[in-house]
Amino acid sequence: MVNPKYAEQVLVGIQYKNSFSWYLGDCEMWYLDYNEAGYLPSEYEKEREGIPILTKDTVDAFLERIEQNKINTEDIKRKFLSELEENPNDAIYDYRPCFLVDFDNSIFYSQFPESISFEEYIPKDWKGYFQKFYENVPDKFRYWQIDGKNYFK
Repeated sequence: MVNPKYAEQVLVGIQYKNSFSWYLGDCEMWYLDYNEAGYLPSEYEKEREGIPILTKDTVDAFLERIEQNKINTEDIKRKFLSELEENPNDAIYDYRPCFLVDFDNSIFYSQFPESISFEEYIPKDWKGYFQKFYENVPDKFRYWQIDGKNYFK
């Protein structure tokens, strides 16, 4: 597993078909509507080639392409704890999830740490929010809550 890196390699929660998963990838891959974001077809990430707008209709192909980016919650937790011991400040920044994409309800949540508004570049029938979304993540996937301590308060 590649480690998350602040504002570059980001952790993303995906809610789809009543199932939740974590993925790690380049932040640019998570503009749901590349057209709205001003991307040209030649600029698409290979994972998004032919998928300029990521919706319920295109997500299956996309998730198949990024299967290698899927991360088990326990693996994230183990690496997060290890990083906390070595470099606590970096761990808090690097391992904070940036996006939650809820394909079941057509909602995109962003808490991207830089001044890029990913939540504005979404399909027309979606809702986008810039806000903390930790409480929207199912309990068993909250790798930042360890032994009763919440590291992302």
